[in-house]
Amino acid sequence: MRMVVVALAGLLAAACPSSARSEPLTVDAILALKSFGRVAIDPSGEVAVFEERRARSDLPRHDLEAEGANRYARLYRIDLDVPDRPRPLLAMEEDAGYSIGAFSPSGRRLAVFRLRNDEWRLGLVEIATGRVVWTEVAPDLGLWGRSLEWLTDDALVVLGMPDGALPPRLAGPRAEQARLLALRAAATAGSAAAITVGEDGAPEALSPRRLWRIDAVTGEAAAIADGPFLDLETSPDGRYAALLLDGPLLPPPAADTATEVRRARGLQIVDLISGSAVRPSDARNISTSLLAWSPASDALLVAGIDEEPARLLTIAPDGATRDVTPAGARPTTPIDFQGMATAEGGWLGGTPIFKGRSGSREGWFFADADASPLTGLSPDARLLAEGGSAVLFNSGGHVVRFDADDGHADLGPAASAANPRGPFGLRAQSGSLKAAFAVVAVGDGRLCRVWVDPDADSRCVAATPGAAISWSGGISLDRGALEDDPNALRLQRGQRREVVWRLNSELERISVAAPRRIAGVGGAGGWLYLPPNPTATPPVIVVPYQGESYPAPPWWMRRESTSLSMAPQLMAAAGYAILVPDLPATPEPADGLAHRILAVVDAAAAEGLVDAERIGLWGWSFGAWSAVMSAAQSPRFDAVVALNGPMNFSTVIGDVGSTLRLDGGHALAAAASARWLESGQAEMRDAYWRAPDRYRRNSPFEQADRIVAPTLLVVGEYDLMLGQSEQLYGALHRLNRPVALTLLIGEEHGLRSPGNIRLYYDQVRSWFDRYLMGSGGLAVPASDAPTPPSGPN
Repeated sequence: MRMVVVALAGLLAAACPSSARSEPLTVDAILALKSFGRVAIDPSGEVAVFEERRARSDLPRHDLEAEGANRYARLYRIDLDVPDRPRPLLAMEEDAGYSIGAFSPSGRRLAVFRLRNDEWRLGLVEIATGRVVWTEVAPDLGLWGRSLEWLTDDALVVLGMPDGALPPRLAGPRAEQARLLALRAAATAGSAAAITVGEDGAPEALSPRRLWRIDAVTGEAAAIADGPFLDLETSPDGRYAALLLDGPLLPPPAADTATEVRRARGLQIVDLISGSAVRPSDARNISTSLLAWSPASDALLVAGIDEEPARLLTIAPDGATRDVTPAGARPTTPIDFQGMATAEGGWLGGTPIFKGRSGSREGWFFADADASPLTGLSPDARLLAEGGSAVLFNSGGHVVRFDADDGHADLGPAASAANPRGPFGLRAQSGSLKAAFAVVAVGDGRLCRVWVDPDADSRCVAATPGAAISWSGGISLDRGALEDDPNALRLQRGQRREVVWRLNSELERISVAAPRRIAGVGGAGGWLYLPPNPTATPPVIVVPYQGESYPAPPWWMRRESTSLSMAPQLMAAAGYAILVPDLPATPEPADGLAHRILAVVDAAAAEGLVDAERIGLWGWSFGAWSAVMSAAQSPRFDAVVALNGPMNFSTVIGDVGSTLRLDGGHALAAAASARWLESGQAEMRDAYWRAPDRYRRNSPFEQADRIVAPTLLVVGEYDLMLGQSEQLYGALHRLNRPVALTLLIGEEHGLRSPGNIRLYYDQVRSWFDRYLMGSGGLAVPASDAPTPPSGPN
């Protein structure tokens, strides 16, 4: 009954826009926002399914990893062959969340996931009848690539937890608390309770997974293999599964070499019929991005990265390995944003192809004796789809068909459409994953499906890029891309577009500050948001983030944004101007940071828009570093709020979050921190011991004696850099500077608990009111005042 009422209320709101006067944005309004998750249309083109993700204030619990919030959704279906309104896909319980997996090959069935209490389970929905078979399998999340792949409409393979427990990326804090209680109980009983890492400690534990074969009719699951599996790819004939194996951390490089996080990741091939398995010894360290089966299912293409340069390997189902790296070229393996060596390759018929380098030339090559280049492609071309005699690339923004005779044809501007078999995690960013077609855009607002096979018929449908498309029915479904309205789900038939589901109708009553471009001297610029109806020139809160520029207004300043760790529109509603400056990368991150910010502030002040004598700084993560570092460079800033930021680069490597600490994950934390410092966002470009002055120049802790602005530091209990905020608090306290520290229990790098979020914004508002508005605010620093406990009220 509740579903009917909710749906009816949504439809009435869409039909009858509110005429009430506008209201300001509030924390509770953001906490109440729903959002669309995945939208997919089955391969037959008859049924669409979409996720309505629940509001943060409506979640059954808040002690999951951040990914957990995305899994608390409700699922709806639309039958596209009849003029039907969305209706629930299945019976859903109020204390549970549901999310979409992958459709079976014909669209007869859909894999779904259910999160309820401590249980995460795979379900199989028969689309025609709505019947659901719930299994006892707890599938992995598929963040690397696949956690599930259909073999037929009636059978699939799944990577899951061997004991049915929550996957680590969901369990997080909950698992940490269980481990902590067990250790404390042991200590209370007088038993040994310790965690030892290093040479004399226990070897690093790799998370176990189990490969299951599941009968989709009965839900019965048969275990096939166990191991530290991260990803899977089945052969085209459905006989074999290639499994990516997690591995131990590799030793860090020499002190004069900037580090990356590297693990030795291997391979296992399993015969899905006999259950026999092999682990090829030559595939002892392979790229996580390349698992490509040949069309004949007789070989798997991988990239070995255990030595430099990388090697191309083909591995037969029995484990026989061939090095097919041509003498004249080598595969390129650039490091992605996860710190992984990313190789790209595939098959053109029975011949491997790969992205690589020959001398100074980069591009795509045949893996043959001549290392022949594929002509007519841009150096950064990406493989989109494979076939027996041709492949499709995105080359320079166009879909290009390349055939075995070295012929190529430009098929049109590349576009995208929702994949009914996906998503496929990180590997989808670099691999075709059995795709047989690509999507191009034509100038009349249509998207066209183009096949690898040039003889196959192309079909075009009126749709916006990224939409879910029924190619057979000529229908598309999108989240309002044309109207720039993410709260509307629109169905398009030809030129007719209609809203079939709308979220957050209450936003129609809420007004937010509009962006205004500010240009300062020397190319300085940014986006300014003025409070509604200011009675005087308002103080300005700057939201800096070193390394970021904004050609368009930042998405997190939109009215519909569900960002909870940084919601500056809340302070605009409280009477402050908000300035988001462009801060492009500089040789050192701290170079002229305050000067660049103040140039934009002064440009806004010169127009009479802000009061340049009342300036606050507010940042999260590296934005928190940007805020505090700026305060160390100029006394013109009057107040600072910093959430979960690095403050002392020389000690970042030693910081270990509490969850990793109880796992004995100190080495992983050190490697990840070193990568962030040396070759990542911090851009130190060298180890601390070889460039200590560079680290000191760019560390707010080292400049603490120059910080005079009152500073509120807020940090999550589970954040990896908890100690960073505590160190800076200690420094400023020792220097007798106005400083406060709030530790948010149960929070990680971002904020999740509604109670903590309300407390955080109460403190942000009070801090800026006190030091920018002169209206009192907190009577004493936040760290000295009693604070209410977290909770729904």
